[in-house]
Amino acid sequence: MTRPRTDPSSPSSPRRLSARLRRLGPVAAAVAGSALLAVPASASATAVTPAVTPAVTSTVTPALSPARTTSVPTMVVLDASGSMNESDAPGPRIDAAKRAVTSLVAGLPTDSRIGLTVYGTGTGSTRAEKSTGCTDIRTLIPVGPLDRARTTDAVTGIRASGYTPIGNALRSAATALPTEGPRAIVLVSDGIDTCAPPAPCNVAKQLKRQGVDLTIHTVGFKVDPTARAQLSCIADATGGTYSDAGDADTLEQALKVKVDYAISGYQARGTPVTGTDQPTDASPRLAPGQYLDTFATGAPAGSDRTGRVSGTTKYYRVPLQQGATLYVSATMPPPAADPGGTGGTFGVQMTLQAEDGSTCDSADANYAGNDGYSHRPVSATMSTVLDHDTPPGAYPGRCPVDGVGVVKIERYGAKFGDQSRPVEIVVRSEPPAETAGLPPAATRAQAGLARPPFARAATAVTGGSSFNDAAPLTSGQTYRGTVVTGEDRYFSVPLRWGQRLAYSVEEVGPASDGPTTGVGARVSVYNPVRQDVRSTGQYQTAIWFAGNPGLLTGSTVAPVRYTNRSSSQPDLRTTQVDGLYYLRLSVNVDGEDSPAARTTYRITVVVDGDPETGPAYRPGATGMPTGSASSTPPPSDATTATAGPTTGPGDSATAGATGTVDASGTSGTSGTTGTSGTTGSSASSGSSGPGWAVVGGIALAAVGGALVALLVGRARRGQPPTGPQT
Repeated sequence: MTRPRTDPSSPSSPRRLSARLRRLGPVAAAVAGSALLAVPASASATAVTPAVTPAVTSTVTPALSPARTTSVPTMVVLDASGSMNESDAPGPRIDAAKRAVTSLVAGLPTDSRIGLTVYGTGTGSTRAEKSTGCTDIRTLIPVGPLDRARTTDAVTGIRASGYTPIGNALRSAATALPTEGPRAIVLVSDGIDTCAPPAPCNVAKQLKRQGVDLTIHTVGFKVDPTARAQLSCIADATGGTYSDAGDADTLEQALKVKVDYAISGYQARGTPVTGTDQPTDASPRLAPGQYLDTFATGAPAGSDRTGRVSGTTKYYRVPLQQGATLYVSATMPPPAADPGGTGGTFGVQMTLQAEDGSTCDSADANYAGNDGYSHRPVSATMSTVLDHDTPPGAYPGRCPVDGVGVVKIERYGAKFGDQSRPVEIVVRSEPPAETAGLPPAATRAQAGLARPPFARAATAVTGGSSFNDAAPLTSGQTYRGTVVTGEDRYFSVPLRWGQRLAYSVEEVGPASDGPTTGVGARVSVYNPVRQDVRSTGQYQTAIWFAGNPGLLTGSTVAPVRYTNRSSSQPDLRTTQVDGLYYLRLSVNVDGEDSPAARTTYRITVVVDGDPETGPAYRPGATGMPTGSASSTPPPSDATTATAGPTTGPGDSATAGATGTVDASGTSGTSGTTGTSGTTGSSASSGSSGPGWAVVGGIALAAVGGALVALLVGRARRGQPPTGPQT
């Protein structure tokens, strides 16, 4: 391929840039040099933003901030009774609860409408104080636009001392919420109501009758069986969810997940960005990272009967590098308060285009009608090898392999068509690599692994509400949690090159009355770039709430290998990247008007196989670590942060995963280079993507910048550069 020559007189020519660097001095040159290293060879320095800096246009902020188009008003009710002074969290329970609320507030989306109510702070817990203590309920922060500083200050001043008037506190919280529309209460308590009557479960039932759209979620902090039953009853009565928290860390995670789910269902996150309605130079240019845009409408009501009709369509620009693998995914969740919705199609299509509008690759995902699983997001993922000569699939010769590509994202279908929806856009660019000596690509699916056994003891877990807060699981350990009909739970497991994943998920027993006919439950597996991964249990459905164990088990059918991208089997190419893999447990709904029911499950995962040698990414490639990925430690919060925007407090720019779905909910469509349309949609806060993510890019840029600074400094002092001389 012939590369265009650079005009020496151009401001971006090497000669002119070298002169400018000499004038900058060593420190400034280091910064400038690190930025230049991130620009593809054939792109101008001003055309594509560096992979290590997410601000790609003036409309994109560098900090990753969770955002959403709508937010359900939510009141957090915190137990500050005398028992919260017990020191077994470790440390005082109230301190753990205050830290959990503070962490929650730091990471909430800026458009959240959150309030805070406490009980038990104004009296002691003696018998003489009971009458006053049972009305000791204070709204510290009214429900309204999020005020982080004010809420954090209010939490700091909480002191635990009094009674536990849960029933009255629920009434007070409900009064403080709007009278119409979806609204929620999240209650954290370490014990039973000590002021009943009114019995808190009866109060919850009354509130539900008064406001159909009110949901109460509860968290039991170090509770006994009696308190667990009471808190579960409150959640069940309103279609909410209950979780156990046995220590400070699990309390923080459980509270975060409950509020996330209360305010939005699927927690969409990313750096805010606004695509253009036409492909122009003004279209935002997306460096590798995670972004969030709003798509206002789908198709008009009834239009699905005449064929596919698009609603909001937007355009973006992405950097291209020859030989790299470009991953772009678009994930769109349905409205949280309306998981069933009306009939019709809910879909998203993504297309990679050349500057002249030629189609280079595409991916599509949708579901139609109401199959009980329509609370799940839809997500389409393109996986494109930017090389005209690389199989499988023929990357069209008319399409660029260097410079800039155009990404077109279309929302289509009449389902939820009049409601605006957030869309997560995740961009990843995996550098080209040397593959000599690597294990060969998988040519066929391998036999399933042995079913992971359940351990006698199980650790409490609160599954995430999205890929962005997926609960991390440890291989060989058994966990126990709860899930509600019409709800998804997300989990993450790190896989290195050469490894496979096996899982077992089983219903332990309904914790509340469920549908008389039972409902379906499924487990889906996804890779770090939001592609559905084939497993032996991929299309398995278990019937829960039916009086039997309802076992779901399966394993991935190929070890994770870089060379799998050249497999002749499209469904084996989804194991071509290492990093965090995801499991999503989905429980469907038994009709739109059926009350929500909760059940308990247990889950075990096993990572199988010794790590193999990974690829050696080519020196000088954008966003890559130096050396082989096999020399790096296993994916972890500390070692494999994902590429893209710098995270803000409590936020995480993550590569997630999503499952394929069509109208039947079982498969998607493929693009020209092994792309897949997926449903579902990254990891817990600080989660990991592939091993070639932002850490390598930052390290390379820093080293390159330092080298530029050293050379400039030596040149200024008249010293020769170090290194080999020719």
